[in-house]
Amino acid sequence: MRTSTLICSLLLGGSTLPIVTFGEDLEVTEGEPESAPEHEIEVEEEEVAAVEIPVLTAPSTDSFLFAETFEGADPFGSGAWKKSSNSKYTGQPVSVTVENDAPYAGDHAVLLSAANQHYGFGSKFSAPLDTTDKPFVVQYEVKLLDGMKCGGAYLKLLRDEPELDVATMDNESPYVIMFGPDSCGDTNKVHFILQHQNPVSLEWEEKHATTPPSPKKDKHSHVYTLAINTDNSFEIFVDLESKSKGSLLEDMKPAVNPPAEIDDPTDSKPSDWVDTKKIKDPEASKPDDWDEDAPKKIPDASAEKPKDWLDSEPDFVPDPDAAVPDDWDEEEDGEWEAPMVSNPKCASVSGCGEWKRPEIENPEYKGKWSAPMIDNPEYKGPWKAKQIPNPNFFEDKAPHNMAKIGAVAVEIWTTSGDIRMDNFIIGDSLSDAQAFAKATWKVKADLEAASEKNKMKDDNKSKRSEMRAEGGLQNKVMAYIGDVSDLAVENPIPAVVTLIVIIFSLILLCTGGGSNSKKASPPRSAQKAEVDEKTPTPSEKKKRTPRAD
Repeated sequence: MRTSTLICSLLLGGSTLPIVTFGEDLEVTEGEPESAPEHEIEVEEEEVAAVEIPVLTAPSTDSFLFAETFEGADPFGSGAWKKSSNSKYTGQPVSVTVENDAPYAGDHAVLLSAANQHYGFGSKFSAPLDTTDKPFVVQYEVKLLDGMKCGGAYLKLLRDEPELDVATMDNESPYVIMFGPDSCGDTNKVHFILQHQNPVSLEWEEKHATTPPSPKKDKHSHVYTLAINTDNSFEIFVDLESKSKGSLLEDMKPAVNPPAEIDDPTDSKPSDWVDTKKIKDPEASKPDDWDEDAPKKIPDASAEKPKDWLDSEPDFVPDPDAAVPDDWDEEEDGEWEAPMVSNPKCASVSGCGEWKRPEIENPEYKGKWSAPMIDNPEYKGPWKAKQIPNPNFFEDKAPHNMAKIGAVAVEIWTTSGDIRMDNFIIGDSLSDAQAFAKATWKVKADLEAASEKNKMKDDNKSKRSEMRAEGGLQNKVMAYIGDVSDLAVENPIPAVVTLIVIIFSLILLCTGGGSNSKKASPPRSAQKAEVDEKTPTPSEKKKRTPRAD
């Protein structure tokens, strides 16, 4: 077999590869002889250079109203951040750690290490933040090293009050905004909740965004951003991509502004009010031929028992191959009985045992009789209470002017451990926040993606090394194809040129193209047949040789 034939048969997916002895003339045998020489496909090994792990540092945060990158002195040690002493959070393992493992180093973040734990900690601002007539932006990063099973990773911006103290905070501590991912049971959203005060009743109400986006629950770094504008519009970003937007006046539930009128609490439905629209016809009666006792299904009278039905054979029989266990004690375990198995005689026939007619729908069945429904002549329609002016009505045309914010806090419960939170910023410029995220989160995300890609590449290389170690032409060709595929990803132009050359060469090989191709010597058996065909037999010689006179 010529080399071209071998390659073409390989490419065409032949299930059995021939064993080839490489030389000027290729001899092919079926199967795989023990001493078959192997054709090595040499792949140039890449030199592994030492990889320098980048060290991350946060850029300047001077443009923000508040920022915490957790770099520098331990904020819990300095008192800038405090853990709540409330018994609900007893033993909460919260600390600032530095991530120095690949793909990057020097990343400071607060770590919530334990699963199935309530957490409560925060940082009080040196002065309350006033959002009046200014845009508002809050942003932070989350990395769920254990994924998100059930729990939250959101933050709360606590309301500024005289008694505000993060060291004693709990889940009832008043807040202005609750924002961030939460997933458990039916909840799977990025919360945006605004606590808004009714200036008339002085009550605080939670207003929830009606279309919150879904959270990221993988183990990579993610950044969450909330922007509120002076036109009352808001927008939620996940990894710098806009995922939800709306208006504080139109897209919160319940609405920020209450209705102008409400039901009169003193009004009640009159006792003679009829709101039943339909009633049973009092004049209707059951027909004489209505049989309520008729069954819904009856035996099919037209059915016939199949001729091969075995009435005397049961569906199940004792297993003839079963044997009494060696440790069976009849005195303690009782008389041993073989387990039942399907009767093999029933497998090839229509059925065994007592034959019963199949059931069909009863054409005479009518079911329980009930009087038909008719319009209620006394129906007055649905009753509604009288409307009165809402004593707590107000109209806030600028809900973006939120209450003053006194602290940032994390107050969550989670079944997942190892939650890293980082780069908390609060400001009045969305562009500044996004630029900061590009300089911090985006760098991490890109390095994590590249690391994962390299790990996958290394895993594939390891598998190809195993294929080469196993030997065999097909394994080696597949390993080589994998190497070329990696090259195509890293260096597409040289790979494409190489691929074109290979394809062109294979076309020539598979189609017999090329004027300089050396004609292959025919097999010895063919040569012998050709010689035999040209050499006359003795009888032919007699016929061809004229008789001498």
